[in-house]
Amino acid sequence: MLAAQQTPLARFIEQHANRSCYSYEEIAIICGFKTSDVIYAFMRGERKVPLDKVAPLAEALGCDSAQLFLLALRSWFSEELFNQVEECFGAMQDSEAERGWLLAIREVFGGEVPEITVKMRRRLHFLIGKREFAD
Repeated sequence: MLAAQQTPLARFIEQHANRSCYSYEEIAIICGFKTSDVIYAFMRGERKVPLDKVAPLAEALGCDSAQLFLLALRSWFSEELFNQVEECFGAMQDSEAERGWLLAIREVFGGEVPEITVKMRRRLHFLIGKREFAD
């Protein structure tokens, strides 16, 4: 695809579709579309993802549904309106500090946050300086 012309949503979908265990045709079927043309249109940024298709698309792509939903919302609304919605609902969930940590973790793992393991927890405790860790 033409990465310079892709939206963040289009790049996200393409990256995850290319890593998915499903073909583009299978992804389309899982989402309730008749052909893969719509998946290609999403990846080119030519079509917006219908909000009711975000959950099945996230499942088919094997990606974080909340992250995909936020990207999809951004494509539907103006930046100003999106920021207002994010300010209202985001404030209810995570603090700015927590969002910063999450963004840093996504950066470290290339956008996809893996399940946390006991080993990862121990390493995090060690890095932060808390030597004690209860399994």
